[in-house]
Amino acid sequence: MSSAPAIAAPSEGDPASPVKPKKMAARSSSTLTSHTSCTYVGDSSSDDELSDGSHRLNAPGEARGGAKVEVYFSKEHVQRANRAAAAENERLNLHLGLPVDLTVLTRRDGGFATTALQKLLRLPIRAAICLVDRFLSIIETPLFQFYSERLPLRWRQRITFLAWGMYLPVHKALIGRRSGLHRDVSLEYHALTSVMWWGRLFPVTVKRMRMSLSQLHVCHPPEQYPQWKSIANSPDDDLKPSNGERYGIRGHLYEVYHRMDRKRTPTGFGSSTEEQLSAADMTVTGQYIQQGAQPSQKVLFWIYGGAFLAGDSMGNLGIAEKMGMCTDGDSGMRDVFIPDYRLVPEYHLDDAIHDITLAYEYLICERGVRPEDVVLVGISSGGGLVALLMQALARARRNFNKQRDGNGSDDSDGSDCVPMPAGGVLIGPFVDYTEPKGSMKEFVKHDLIVNQSVYDEGIPFLEQVLGSHDSRVRASPVYGDFDGLPPLCICVSRHEVVYDQSMLLAERAREQGVDVTVGVWKYMCHVFPLLCPFLPEGRESFDFMCEWIKER
Repeated sequence: MSSAPAIAAPSEGDPASPVKPKKMAARSSSTLTSHTSCTYVGDSSSDDELSDGSHRLNAPGEARGGAKVEVYFSKEHVQRANRAAAAENERLNLHLGLPVDLTVLTRRDGGFATTALQKLLRLPIRAAICLVDRFLSIIETPLFQFYSERLPLRWRQRITFLAWGMYLPVHKALIGRRSGLHRDVSLEYHALTSVMWWGRLFPVTVKRMRMSLSQLHVCHPPEQYPQWKSIANSPDDDLKPSNGERYGIRGHLYEVYHRMDRKRTPTGFGSSTEEQLSAADMTVTGQYIQQGAQPSQKVLFWIYGGAFLAGDSMGNLGIAEKMGMCTDGDSGMRDVFIPDYRLVPEYHLDDAIHDITLAYEYLICERGVRPEDVVLVGISSGGGLVALLMQALARARRNFNKQRDGNGSDDSDGSDCVPMPAGGVLIGPFVDYTEPKGSMKEFVKHDLIVNQSVYDEGIPFLEQVLGSHDSRVRASPVYGDFDGLPPLCICVSRHEVVYDQSMLLAERAREQGVDVTVGVWKYMCHVFPLLCPFLPEGRESFDFMCEWIKER
């Protein structure tokens, strides 16, 4: 394998700016599933309890034969999905177990306040929150700059886990298992719920989302993974270059900056021909983690999430490296490439797809990694980009075959068609960009990550950026063509906002011949595997995905 062109030591950018590449009983063991069903980790509920019966993974012989996309937007279907999700909420322990829903007093839409007392209290409470929000908007930028730039990463990590270690026993003694969605989840999840639930009372802006996600690596210090210490002590440690300690990782970090000569795979309205692309559009940037003295044979292609509004490569270093370490096999630990991509609303979704596709072509065509040695991993909206990338690769191959068959010539060898990777892992994939329904509409009432405030801020951008309903359907990978895609692994919570669309994607992909493995944990929040340093459920789900990757 050739060495990476145009890589250098990385530098940290402003996380509040858009990336422009220069551009369970909770401790039940999780088993890998076959493509014919999904496995629950939690209580004994059956597959029939899914939010919408039509989103159930059907056993062999039960497949509906591929329903037309229009059926998913019929009034009957939407109402059924909404009712099912609302009914599921009725049996959960919402609002920290408090007798009242405090969010009715703080939401932007005053229609949620129904009683005379709620309407009376809403005005002063909203006024107080607006004052606090205004104060935060003044001080948050300098405070964040001090926190992220002046405090060393190791200090930030130690402060975070010192505070967690002090809080957990206090929560256990005073609150116990009364704040989470269900008593069967781990005590750690109850404690995390008590800490994170309050964020829904305050406005969430794109800037705050970007600042928060840029600090994801603070939650992933090496000492939080004792089971991986033996993996870290490899014989070639003394031979390899390593600047990783500065960035909180074990491996060596390279900054990728490479200008591509051409783009092989058409992906969107503005990226079909080279003539339409600027030099900046053809530049791949990101972070490459090298685990050993030499580049590894197998590589993880890691796509971060953030609803296309936030996220960055530097913030994902810790968790991405750990997955590369835990998926080691005969060829050793896997290097990890984390490409940058442009964000909404400054750019279009097409730009994000273009950047990710170009980065994949860089990995295959420039670095010389074999496609069968690459596994894609996508978090939330990154999971959507995994699906969109695979669909673009499959579409390019089909178009080439049609042209070849139409010309009746075998002169072309199809070298412009970039081959598929070995598979894709989708962690809480955000893959439906149409009007929210079902779990996306109802589960914001308790999801710790995509709460009501995040929903109020993020959902309007779907229509703003993508436009009409038909455009949003075409952009949504869940309604796309899955013919020719490699195996997929989907990890999702039964009670997170993207549950319905994740199960729909699994079903539609399976109906079109894709090998789909699904792991479902109950009562967890969106992308809970990223909270593996805090939650036993997160560690189980992380191991679930690593075991699946090891087989590729």
